[in-house]
Amino acid sequence: MSYVDLVLVLMYAVLAAALAVTAYSVWHGMRTRRKGDDIANRVPAGRIGWCVLVALVGCLLVTFLLGSSEPVITNGQPFTSVFWLKVTDMFIYTSVILVIGCFVSAFVSRFRS
Repeated sequence: MSYVDLVLVLMYAVLAAALAVTAYSVWHGMRTRRKGDDIANRVPAGRIGWCVLVALVGCLLVTFLLGSSEPVITNGQPFTSVFWLKVTDMFIYTSVILVIGCFVSAFVSRFRS
């Protein structure tokens, strides 16, 4: 087994562990959640959570639709799968948008009174 194969296997193992922990966290949160937990310290946490989810899905959809499907050359071979080209652009654009959003929110919260 080469080092590349080992890195790929470890990467898949970490991805599987992350998905399992995420699924357990969602299951546990839904099981232990009470109806009155939507508002904490006069902040509508439930509504904020749903808005964040809808905004993320909307951002993923818009960036997928705006993604380029122009073929690229990878290792000397043309890569022409339109779906995967758009998915790659979707993740790149969404990541950039989320990083910019983090910096803006940190900046705003820093200077908020």
